[in-house]
Amino acid sequence: MRRITVLAGVLALVASVTAASFSGTQAVAHPPENPFDNTRFAPIRTGGVKIGLERVTAGLTAPVKGVVAPGHPGRLFVIEQDGQLVSVDLAGGQQTVVLDLSERLVPLGVGGPGTFDERGFLGTAFHPDYASNGLLYTYSSERVTAPPTFPTTMPPGSAPNHQNVLAEWRVPNPADPRAAVDPASRRELIRVDWPQFNHNGGDIAFGPDRLLYVPTGDGGGADDQNVGHPGGNAQNPTVPLGKILRIDVNARDSANGQYGIPARNIWAGMPGLVGEIFALGFRNPWRLSFDRGSGRLYVGDVGQNDLEEVSIVVNGGNYGWPLKEGRLFFNNNGTLPGFAVREPVRETPPGLQDPIAQYDTHHEGHSVIGGYVYRGHRVPQLRGRYVFADFSRLSGAGAPGSNYGRILYLSQDNRNDRHDRSGVTEVRGFAEEAARLGLIDPNRPPAAFPQTLAVFGVAEDARGELYVTGNLSGVPFGTGGVVLRITAR
Repeated sequence: MRRITVLAGVLALVASVTAASFSGTQAVAHPPENPFDNTRFAPIRTGGVKIGLERVTAGLTAPVKGVVAPGHPGRLFVIEQDGQLVSVDLAGGQQTVVLDLSERLVPLGVGGPGTFDERGFLGTAFHPDYASNGLLYTYSSERVTAPPTFPTTMPPGSAPNHQNVLAEWRVPNPADPRAAVDPASRRELIRVDWPQFNHNGGDIAFGPDRLLYVPTGDGGGADDQNVGHPGGNAQNPTVPLGKILRIDVNARDSANGQYGIPARNIWAGMPGLVGEIFALGFRNPWRLSFDRGSGRLYVGDVGQNDLEEVSIVVNGGNYGWPLKEGRLFFNNNGTLPGFAVREPVRETPPGLQDPIAQYDTHHEGHSVIGGYVYRGHRVPQLRGRYVFADFSRLSGAGAPGSNYGRILYLSQDNRNDRHDRSGVTEVRGFAEEAARLGLIDPNRPPAAFPQTLAVFGVAEDARGELYVTGNLSGVPFGTGGVVLRITAR
């Protein structure tokens, strides 16, 4: 009975997303002629904990994250956006390429070689039993070469920009941290048509329940209302876009027989709905993590024009996009740029999950980079706090560059259960440490903020210590990528 009630509510919501706006004057936060740049909803606090940085390794391209493999506490396996998985010795910085997906990827550089892109090799997760079975999983943006696992959202006669693919691989000798993946072992689990180049999600991870979590963006474009977004994808439970999926890699009861659908998923076994869905209502859940202390799932969801957000995600939760942006409501504004508003402009169902923290897009950053609840020992002032980042405070065609990332943390101490409405604080010392390590561009003219890095990811090692991954350019080209360890100073 509960599932029938939920289904009826969801289908009514899907219909309401395309309904006309309410009549009457709305409390618009931004004036229509300047929808992005006049209002600060959630400023970031400055003057936080002071940190230091240690260079672990350099000479990479665009490291989007590093992950740990069971049995190898002294290593990070770094995901390079241009296609390589690199085993990095945390003591000496030595690098070994263990997998190369570059030939499978769609060509990177949405504006041509050397330009920005959100596609590529985006995520890796090692099986909980990797030490004995050698299995790992990848999420990558590939050419359109095969039918999708789920029905496409593209209209007839329109081709997707690319396909995001989840695949399984095997390492023949998992006891060796430099052992290469067997290229013949590849097994494809999921392939999804992607309407545009962006909002790919892709930071896959196994949870404490030993199930694999797969975040997907809404398919790209703006406001979740472009070609390939019929009525909006993020609120639609009949499509996999704009969701966090949860699957069982050890079972085979999915429609394509390549994985299992956990019975606890809210729409498992319901005809016409995507049973793989764990939660919905996301725009671009770029990086996620499970807190090794509490087991909670934290997600950084990149905002549209006003608010970046951090959420704790629960089974069946609806995180609002595109009905809400952060804790505010969202006006998609027809064919004009959308913006946040203080009152709803469309019918909004009860029970939407607000983020535990948010900050202003454009004023304070451009893309939230999710992180971890810090459980290490090098920086005791940060223990128990969620530490994350923003890609770059300055970015885009009018900016001098994209190496203006920020390291942030939630002001609320996460050692208790009070997570609501946490403030966001910026650490001190990131810019000074980047300069000390020679990571800034001396030829770049002075800007409104000091140079740091374009931050792509935050990594956690086996001991709970944290790392920042990024480069100076903000694009998936070159050899300027680094991995930096966060330390006390």
